Formats: sequence, C-alpha cells, structure tokens
Amino acid sequence: MPRAWCVSLCLLLLGLSSSALGQPLVDAGEPFGLLPLIDEVNVGDPADPHPVVHGANSTSTIRSLTLGGVTRPVRVMTMGPQAKSFSYKLGVGKGLQAGRAYLLVVEYPDNESRLMAVANKGGDKFRGFSTGTSIGDFREQYAYPNPESLKYPLSNQWKQFRQFFYLHDRFVPIVGQRNVEDTRRPEGPAQGFWVSVGHFARHGGPTDKGTAVSRIRLFEVPNPSSLDLAIHYPPAPLPRRHIFWREEMNDDTAICAQGAQTDCQPAASPGTWFDYRMKQAKFLGIDTYGHDLMEFGYTEGWDADSFSAPPWYVQPRDPTLWATAVSRAAANGFSVLPYYEYTGAIAGERLYTNTRCSQDSDCKSLSQWHECIEPWQQPRVCGLRPLGEQRRCKPLFDRDGDIYSPIYWADDNCVDVSDPDALADVKKLMDATVLHFKGQVNFLGAWFRTRPTDLPVSFSPEALGRFSSDTGQSVSRAMLQTDLALRARYYAWWFGKRRAFLEAIRDYLRQNGVANAQVLFTPYPEEGLPTPEDLPDMAVTVTDDPATWATIDDQGCCAPGDTTTNCCKYRFPPTEPGVFLQDGTYRKAITADVLPPTEHLDRSWGEPFNSFPPADPDGFRTSEGVYLTYPFNRLFSVADPTLLGRFRGASGLAMVHHFPLNEDDGKGNYAQDTADDRYGNWPMGGLWGYLSMAVDRQGPYSMLAEARAVANGDPTLLGYLEASSISRGFPEYTRAFHAAFLALPALPSTVVPGAASDAEVVVRKMATAQGNFYAVVNTSMQSKTGVNIVLPGETQPIVDRVRRAVVTGTNLSLYPGQLLAWQVGGTEGVPGPADAGSEPGCVDETGVGTARPLKGMDDEVEVVQGCGGCGSTGGAGTLTLMGLVALALMLRRKRA
Repeated sequence: MPRAWCVSLCLLLLGLSSSALGQPLVDAGEPFGLLPLIDEVNVGDPADPHPVVHGANSTSTIRSLTLGGVTRPVRVMTMGPQAKSFSYKLGVGKGLQAGRAYLLVVEYPDNESRLMAVANKGGDKFRGFSTGTSIGDFREQYAYPNPESLKYPLSNQWKQFRQFFYLHDRFVPIVGQRNVEDTRRPEGPAQGFWVSVGHFARHGGPTDKGTAVSRIRLFEVPNPSSLDLAIHYPPAPLPRRHIFWREEMNDDTAICAQGAQTDCQPAASPGTWFDYRMKQAKFLGIDTYGHDLMEFGYTEGWDADSFSAPPWYVQPRDPTLWATAVSRAAANGFSVLPYYEYTGAIAGERLYTNTRCSQDSDCKSLSQWHECIEPWQQPRVCGLRPLGEQRRCKPLFDRDGDIYSPIYWADDNCVDVSDPDALADVKKLMDATVLHFKGQVNFLGAWFRTRPTDLPVSFSPEALGRFSSDTGQSVSRAMLQTDLALRARYYAWWFGKRRAFLEAIRDYLRQNGVANAQVLFTPYPEEGLPTPEDLPDMAVTVTDDPATWATIDDQGCCAPGDTTTNCCKYRFPPTEPGVFLQDGTYRKAITADVLPPTEHLDRSWGEPFNSFPPADPDGFRTSEGVYLTYPFNRLFSVADPTLLGRFRGASGLAMVHHFPLNEDDGKGNYAQDTADDRYGNWPMGGLWGYLSMAVDRQGPYSMLAEARAVANGDPTLLGYLEASSISRGFPEYTRAFHAAFLALPALPSTVVPGAASDAEVVVRKMATAQGNFYAVVNTSMQSKTGVNIVLPGETQPIVDRVRRAVVTGTNLSLYPGQLLAWQVGGTEGVPGPADAGSEPGCVDETGVGTARPLKGMDDEVEVVQGCGGCGSTGGAGTLTLMGLVALALMLRRKRA
C-alpha cells in the first residue's frame, strides 16, 4: 500500500486538519511528540524558496557552523549601532486555519552570548530570549531594566525556541502600528503570516553577538486540549497555590479601543481572544486568570453605569468585555483575579446641582468638595467631580499644581487611603466587578497595583486632621517638613491606614460571598524591577565579570564609524553579586526601611517616595489574606532569604515576576522614526513598528529565578507581569515547574539542612495531617547528577506528586532550576515505582516513567517505531500500515 495513503489514514485517525494531511509527521519534542510539519524555512540555505525580507539597514550572511558534531548552515546578522532583523512568511497556501493551534520553532546555535527577538504575527506574540552573558533586555528602553550579566553556560549545541499559539483571524504586516493603525489587518490565514527574527542595537547589550538562525518551522498541533497541563493539587482540605498573570500591552489585538468607525480589523473577536489566552495559559500550567479592569485608573471593559448613576467612572466603549471574560474563564475552569490600577472614580463629568454660584465658596454649604462650574451654555452652578478627580491628596511641599511626580499625565487623579470616602468608592467597585459575578466563577480575590500618585501619602488638611484625631498629636505641613521624628510617626500612621484599607477590601469581599478572598497589593509602578531615583546603587550592572563591564563602562562599545549617542560609556557601572547583596541595595529599593526619607523629598519636580510609597512588609506579618507582592526578575532579586521572608504574611508569600516592557514606538516610517528624539530608547529601532516584548533566559534558565525564589523564599502565590500576549519560548521547563509548584500545598515550609548530597540542591519540608510534602530544587546553573536525598525520620515511600510514582531519592539527575514535588505518607495513591528527575507525563508501554532529562528535541524523525509520543529521536524510519494505525490509535487514546 502506498506510504502516502498510510500516512493520510494515520492523520485522519489522529483527527488532523486538511492542512496537515499529507504533511510529514515530525517529532517536535516534549510535550508535543509527533506533529505534522506544515512549513519549513531553511534560513541558512540560499536556495530556500521562501523570500527573505531584511529590515532597514539590516544585512545578513550565510555561514556553516558545526556544533555537537552536527553541521548546519546559518543566517547571521552581526551587532551594530542599530537594530537588525530579517523576516519570512510562513504557511502561504498551506491551508492554515484560524483558531487552530500551531507550534513555531526557531532553531539557533547556542555558542555565543545573544539576545534574539522573535515576532510571530500569526498570534500577535513578541518574545525574546537571551544566552550567555547577555543582560537579557535592552538597556536604553523607557524604563530602566536593571541589567544583570552572569556567565550562563553555553551548551555549544543546536537549540530551539518553541512557541505554542492559536492562529488569529487576521494578521498585521512586518511593521505594525499602535492603536487604530495596529487594528487594521490586511491578511488572513490563506496569505500566511510573517515571522521576524532580530536583535537590538549594540548600545543596549554590549556583550551580545547578534542573530544566528538555522531554520524556522511551523507545526500544527492537532489536539491541543490534550496538552493542557494536568495539575495534581494537594488533597483537601490543604490550601492550594495559584499561578496568575497580567498582560500590559495587548488590548488592541481584539478590542477596537477607538471604535468600529476606524475600520478596525481585530485579530479575533473578544470572546475568541479570551479563549486563546486561557488555552495558552492551560498549556503552560497557569490556573488563575488575571484581567485588567483599570489601567492608570481608567475603566477597562466593565459596566460602571449599572452600579452607580453617572458621573462615577467613564463607561468604556464596550462594557460587556468583563462579563465575557468571566464567562470564558468559567468555561475554561479558571479561578479569576481581577487587576486594578485604582486611583478613585474618574468620569470626566460633573454632578451638577441647581444651586447657582459665582465662586467656589458659594458651594461649600453643600460640601467642601463642591465647586462652582459653568456648564456648556448654562449659568454657573455648584458641581461635584468624581472622587479621584477631586484629588484630595496633597504633597508635603508646595509646588505648582501640587504635583507629586514628574509623570504629569498620571498625576491628575488620586485617592487618600485614610479617607472614608475612598473605602466606600472601592467597595462599590467590588460590587460592580466581583460580587455581581460571584456566582459564575471562583474569584481568588482582587489584585491592586499603584501607579504614580494613585495612592500617595497625603498631607492634606483632612489627612492631617485624621492623624491628629487618631494620635492626639497636632500636626501641620510646616511641622512635618522640618521635624523628622514627627514625620516618621506620620509615615507609620499612614502605612497603617494603607494596610487597613486593603484589609477592609478583603473583609468586604468575604462578608459578601467570596470565601477566603485574598487581596494582593503591588506598591511598585515599574514594569521592570523597582529602581528609586534616590538610590543610585540600583543603576548598576550586577555581574560576575566586573573587569569586562568596567572596560565597557569606561571606554564604551563604539566600533569604527559608530555614531550612536553615548555608545555605552558610563551606562554599565559594574558591581559583583556578593557586594550588591551585602550592601542590601535591593532591600532599600523595594522597602520603606529608610524612614523618614529626607534629601529626595524637596525637589522642584516632585516627591517620588510620597507619590508611590514602597512596601512596608513588617506591618503585614499578621495580615491574613492580604499580601504585599514581592517583585523579582534578575537572580539578585531572589538571593536574599531574609528579605524574601519579610514579605511573608500570615497566609504566605506572593511573588510577581516583573518583565521589562522592551517597548518600541516605531511608526513604520524608518526615516521618520530615526529622527525621533526617543529613537535610542527603542529596542528594535522601529523595524517592527510598535511592540512590547518580554525576554526569557534560554532553556532551563528561563525558570531559574522562580526556582531560587522557591528555595530562598517559598512563595505560595506566583504571578507574571507580562509585557504583551503571554507565551514562553521554552515551554517544557515552564510546564514542569508549574506542575510541581501547584502540586504542593500553600503552607509555609522549612529548609531541611543537609538533606541533599549536593549543597546547591535545596530541600524544603511542609508537615501536614495528610503527610509530609517536600520541594526539591536545583538552584545551580549546572545540571546535577548522582544526587542523593535523605529525608530524616521518613520510613514510608516517597511519591513524586507530578508523575504519580514512587521514587527512591537516590542517584537523581536534575537540570538547572528543576523543581520536584514529593509527598511522604497521607492518602495519595501510589501507582508504582519510578526514577526521579525526569520529565512529567512521559511513560513507556509498561507505565513506568523513563529517566531522561527534560528537553525539547533538537533532532527529529518523520515517523518513529515504538513509543514515539515520548519524544524519540533518531533518523528517519518506516512503519507498516498496521504500525501506523496502531500508533495513531495509541496517540489518540493518550490525547483523549
């Protein structure tokens, strides 16, 4: 029987689409197994039929490179004073279908320090990855990215960036633009979609070596729901952990923010878009849906008018979006954590009365907040602004406009957390966005985050009066400006009011039907890690190679003919990790330890400390159900166990991974873009238009910060502040970590000293009535082999909670950042013996897990013999018709 017919029959049995019929089955690695290869670009082959399109001022060369005994041609772009990129169109005429799941694979050599950016216009996904000593983000972006350069090992092997995604209905071209222009999408699946690869300019990453790619592949994922990560939560009644995320710049993908009259062509309908995001999250093992309901204080897709007569909040263009998101979250089995950048009610309108007036004082009989306003072509009457616009907050020192912050566009509105009206307003907000929907979905609680001057320290007469009433101490702004001891007492009082405000929100949700509601508060406005302007020690490069970075900082990184402004000089002062940690620099950056603040207060342009006061973690130690989130990203941010421990409250520790935005404001006109005075802050130099992009470390190092967070801090809630549409470039490691993290109970743990034979492997224990739980973490940048773990006092079998198998704890092989979740005792079933340190979910025909290191496949086969679903590698093979049918049926049963 012809082989093509056999393959087609096999594909039909697997339930593949017509676009996949006749395509070769290729092993795409864990967790995908055999997938139909839809399209392939041999980037290093000049004869490849896919045309290459270079960005402005971008050139590339073809080279032959041998790594690990395998020689492949690569397309290379070297570093220069400007960003570079090349693009290919994938899937043209290949029968692509909107709404289907696909896998994009970019193959690269892991032999140099690089930062490579990948733009996938089929799913509106931008993601970067870094290797070696690369700082991991663009130094000269709008917000400081806290550079850290460490000697991450290079494997000198061929590696793969792999991105799972759902194909949108419509696509933007290579150069996309922001807002209205970005929602005009001229092409659909029949025309294929653009994939671009490139790198930033040299002055943003001086040790980077540019772009190198050998091939780009597109696979279809026929049965994506079978890849939803199975989560084995701890047995009831033990509390569960949660993983959640929030996206900064992604709304215009599906929402016509400027209205349909702009000829908006969204990538997908909002409901479909919500589904894509949630399915992506289920694939990655994220169990809680985070959703923006306020950005910089403005409403995002929820119905305000039905819960309060205008003016309260600006009614958004489509007030049904939140209801749609809630329904889709419920259908997809998610808990929900709404996110608020709360700054009080903003409506842009006034509540007018019938009281005539000529000046503000005529209105004070109504309230101190009424003012004399002249409506359009009407007599002057007393009116009332919404709460946030009343701006009841006042800075400590006098300035024009009473500004707190130089970010003028974020300084217009505020609320005072000591003001009873603020609590009444936020309760009404909870009514509209949480309590109204409480019967439809499980709400984890509410997540609040401050932006500049949203929830500032207020020195208004009303706030000073409340302080005096509470403490019996008379006070004035003049007194606080000069009396440091009195100012310290005032700050202590105000921080207590902020804590009480958050606790009152928790209590209101619980009293009104949201059982065990949790309230998270992120007191940091930055997308990257907090970097206070009065703390110059944060403006450094943390590095284990200070000599190299001292030379860069002293001499710059200009090459002959490079006219880049500043060219790195004085931009990368180095400091060693040990010194940075010993000096407590990061502790000073994220806490209010230095009180009262002094020299940075009396500035002509603002009071940053008072605008967005940092965390006071010691005040929350006994606050059950209320968390100050701990910000992390670089390895230095998870290196201090004492600092991490201070953020642990009565209910645990919530940690949020802050990804720098790497935001690029390109407009599509390269000559015009380069003339923009902000051009040097654009990571991709306008080559792809507007973008916002998070960057992962490659491979297992993509989860090393999370692993060290577990080892040193033991978080029970884990969040991600994503730059744009969520994805990961090395999903096998994300999935493995999330599976283990969620398999452990949300309870405090203690380190078991000396449990592991290797000091870089940390073991933490949680004792419960359902048995003892253990987290085993390899905190090293190196793989570990032959590790033995002894759990003192344990006599019962050790069960790996992810793999549902008995393990011995001896002779373990652990990759960098690997997390294992174990249980000893209790009522969990014990399926059978297995080794530890291998990938979850991969079993052979006996049902016993294999003992292979977790990895994505670097080689592939068209068809495989035996258990191909577990990521077999090797050369091309053949199967008989019966073998193909058996394989198809086996894989279909497995995916069902």
